[in-house]
Amino acid sequence: MRLAILIIGVQNSGKTSTIKKLINQYGDGVGKIMRSSWRNIYMDLRFKSLRLTAYCIPASPTEKNLDLVDRFIDWDNLPQTIILAEQLNGNKYANTISFLTSNGYHIISYNLSNSIGTGIWDRFDSVSERIKLNGRADEILDDIKKYINSNGVI
Repeated sequence: MRLAILIIGVQNSGKTSTIKKLINQYGDGVGKIMRSSWRNIYMDLRFKSLRLTAYCIPASPTEKNLDLVDRFIDWDNLPQTIILAEQLNGNKYANTISFLTSNGYHIISYNLSNSIGTGIWDRFDSVSERIKLNGRADEILDDIKKYINSNGVI
């Protein structure tokens, strides 16, 4: 069983900020700059033994001009869980989806709107940034928990 959390949006729409907030709120935190790396996400911050270890890719394959198949070409085993950003209809978007589906990943995707609005997936401004990013992190964690529960993992 493999899981991919996919944050989709246009360039500079908050994809990396969303991933960074998830890791800062429910994981070990990140520094000022987030790089592709292994990260823990705790299902409950009071019980840190119950965690999901995910490989996070904050810069989309389109932005990096690097297909996922090439990123993982020298890996013996693919990550069970990947959290990544991808540009909506970017030049690597189709390759990203193809790689994930052909390698058995269940994809939970979130589409960031490019319009300012009241929803948590709408573009944020300096006033709404904190509230929207908190809401996004909460929803992603809730969806991960639902997926785990519905598949009888624990």
